Amino acid sequence: MAEANTYAGATVLVVDDAPPNVKLLRLILNDAGYRVLDAASGPEALATLRRDKPDIMVLDVRMPGMTGYEVCRQIREDAEFSALPVIMVTALSSPEDRIRGIEAGATDFITKPFNKKELLARVKASLIMAKIGRNGIVPQLPGAVLIADPDWKVLALSPLASVLLDIPSLDIQELDFTQMLGPSEQAQLASGKELVEFTLAHSAIKGNQMPVMDPAGTLVMRLIALMG
Repeated sequence: MAEANTYAGATVLVVDDAPPNVKLLRLILNDAGYRVLDAASGPEALATLRRDKPDIMVLDVRMPGMTGYEVCRQIREDAEFSALPVIMVTALSSPEDRIRGIEAGATDFITKPFNKKELLARVKASLIMAKIGRNGIVPQLPGAVLIADPDWKVLALSPLASVLLDIPSLDIQELDFTQMLGPSEQAQLASGKELVEFTLAHSAIKGNQMPVMDPAGTLVMRLIALMG
């Protein structure tokens, strides 16, 4: 039985030249309630994007002819799709590869072989961030951003946050952001006080977090911005 999904019905464009990969992604995403389109090449992906206007793209990096990097660059050059969430799927995990993806305009990454929960968390987080941007809840999101649940469990990392924290690949379901904080910040949380600004333990990285509420005033997630 599929889990409840507030973004059920959103359209995901899967771009991959390998039919088994497309079949697996379609199965996972359909089961979570998403509508799935697919394309087997860069040119087909761009044509499908302009015709069907999906809400998000899951894009393989290594494809013959036009690579995922080039597809992403062309998307960012089109004003209509410049804010489209693009999750790159890659077997490459080095910071250099991710930086190349960032420069092309990717909004997130997932490394093969991927975990089902991680894939769905990253898709949902990307849709949330796109909605936040459109609705103006946060005027300008910094490049190094994490999304966490109300208990500080990380749901997704932006590409820059991944590079800045040197976390190329992980099961994000097991990442507790509070374990990255310094002793004074951990003590503040333990006392029940809300944490706004912080410094990470064992580094000079500072940041802040903004709680995001639903219309009923319930905390639904935390936006965490890092400043190296």
